[in-house]
Amino acid sequence: MHLKCIHDDGTLSSYPIIKEPQTPKICPLGYIDSHSKVESALGILHAYIHNQKAVLFDESNQSLQTQIKNLGIQKFPSDIDKKTIFDAKHFQFIYYTSGTTGHPLAALKTKENLQAEVEMLSELLKKYQIKKVLVTVPFIHLYGSLFGLLYPLHEQIDIVIKEHFLPFDLIDLIAPYTMVVTTPLYIKALNKLQAKKKLSHTLFVSSTAPLDAESIQTFNAQYCSDILQIFGSTETGGIAYKINHTSSWTPFPSVAVKSNKEGLMSVASPFVSKTLFKDTFIPTHGEIQTFDYIEKKDNAFTLIGRSNKIFKLAGKRYSTVQIEDILEAQKEISKALVFVGLEKRSLRGEFLDITLETKREYSIACIKQILKEKLSNLKFPIRLEIVEKIPVNQVGKKLRIL
Repeated sequence: MHLKCIHDDGTLSSYPIIKEPQTPKICPLGYIDSHSKVESALGILHAYIHNQKAVLFDESNQSLQTQIKNLGIQKFPSDIDKKTIFDAKHFQFIYYTSGTTGHPLAALKTKENLQAEVEMLSELLKKYQIKKVLVTVPFIHLYGSLFGLLYPLHEQIDIVIKEHFLPFDLIDLIAPYTMVVTTPLYIKALNKLQAKKKLSHTLFVSSTAPLDAESIQTFNAQYCSDILQIFGSTETGGIAYKINHTSSWTPFPSVAVKSNKEGLMSVASPFVSKTLFKDTFIPTHGEIQTFDYIEKKDNAFTLIGRSNKIFKLAGKRYSTVQIEDILEAQKEISKALVFVGLEKRSLRGEFLDITLETKREYSIACIKQILKEKLSNLKFPIRLEIVEKIPVNQVGKKLRIL
């Protein structure tokens, strides 16, 4: 197999990947950052093949940079045998969460965690007969490294990347039996391209946020291609999947999903990190209580949304993701970001905090009218802000402007 990088000038670099270890010298714990897709991919593959420990993180996160420096971790591979607080712990890689719900949390993943998930993915994807993997996401996150590196390594399939991957680049590079590892942002951008190429023997894998049904149906009709959506987190690993616009999520084999009396989900599986780190080490005992509300039915569940993005209307729970999808369906709104805010002085206490990326001036009354058509009469206080740009992180998650 090869890792192939297409440069912005059109030239191609190809790196052979040998699956069997070559008995290199033992390396102390080092970090792999997101500065270069090629360097991070080669570093992660080398460390995984040779059982060398590494910390993976997004270098654009200044607080993480400071934390890595304070912990005394050197760049991978390092010759400096400096003791760290992680040395006695059993793990292969340390991944950091995206930090969208607060300060990033570190999840220690063992090789057993990773191998179990890769073997499960291999079985799930067998029917698609994948011969090449195109990756638009960074590898320093669990989703990118599992689907973009470790699955192709297990199957000995070529990996194709580009330092700056634009949506139309994908269309030109896709051949039959290609798997594209991407995000909802790319799926929606491909819908807007209105390209004529049929991709019936291509599988698109999407994660980091749920895709709305309208975007999926548009994509299916335009490209004749399936979308495999993945639901999970850094701490839990993969939890469940669904294909195209089905409403329910199916848990992966060996994943046990439960919900408490409030409807909050907990997950136990071989993929769950047994140890987390946030100022101190936190044991999980193989089970994670999430902040996601679900409704279970038989061996499947419907995802309502995260607790910090849920509001109640006439006794029913709604997710702010629904509102984001409704607003982003408007031609003049590029992105929408919605949170449930708390105003202690008001009678109700809660309000919808809406930020729009648009060049048009919208009023609160106008937003309520748009939402009324989909959600009936939205009797909920709204705080509205119009901005030129809503930032996104490396995997396409919209970031709150503070």
